[in-house]
Amino acid sequence: MKGSLWAWIIQRISAVLLLVFVAVHFGIMHFVDPTVEITFIDSSLRLKNTLYVIVDSGLLTLGLFHGLNGIRAIINDYWPRAGRTASYVLTVIGIVACGWGSTALFHFLNAK
Repeated sequence: MKGSLWAWIIQRISAVLLLVFVAVHFGIMHFVDPTVEITFIDSSLRLKNTLYVIVDSGLLTLGLFHGLNGIRAIINDYWPRAGRTASYVLTVIGIVACGWGSTALFHFLNAK
């Protein structure tokens, strides 16, 4: 029960942080310079700034955690025996997806 309590608390914290990161992302993308057309080249230029990479990495990490933890909670509700295995599988999926996405984001910092 202790583990599920912490998962519940962290799920709520990640939801609040996701709202903050989405608000920052939306503000940067749509209100900093609303006349600029959003293209791949403009996005790659923006991602050379460390702040953009931090915001996008935060969105990636928190979004993955929040979504996969929600899936874990649903699996635990409907199939309690599969809970531990599902937790391990979802953890591996989350680590791989986060690593892959972060690698893609950090490549923009070093792009020429």
